[in-house]
Amino acid sequence: MKLKKVYHMGIPVDDIDRAREFYTKVLGMQFLSRVGGNPNNPEALEIHGKIPRLDRLKCGDDDIVLFERPRPLRKDAIDQDGIAHQAFDMDWEDYDDALKTAKELGKFHRAVERSTGKTIYMFDSEGNYLELHFPAPR
Repeated sequence: MKLKKVYHMGIPVDDIDRAREFYTKVLGMQFLSRVGGNPNNPEALEIHGKIPRLDRLKCGDDDIVLFERPRPLRKDAIDQDGIAHQAFDMDWEDYDDALKTAKELGKFHRAVERSTGKTIYMFDSEGNYLELHFPAPR
């Protein structure tokens, strides 16, 4: 097998409406569509008596899919997943505003500066660990 590219990145969420609000309003992704939740769909997969829903989003040229968990986990991402995270690039000029927003939302974890750029680590509305990467200007 030889993979060509990533088809989409999936992010598990407890509350799909809250997560969509966060990813579109806070992070600026574009909502494309919601699918799932329909027990009459032949592709539907019932899990714990529920047909999960998913939201398709656009992040630049990439597809992000929010997958509704069949049961909320209310997890501690760092404790349970370590440093596993989803990472997104942002413009260098947006760093200060992004840092301020992450702190105001109470989602900020830490900031790191490297020779390649700056990074903000934060949590999404569902407790998932995120990296916002700001590549240094060349």
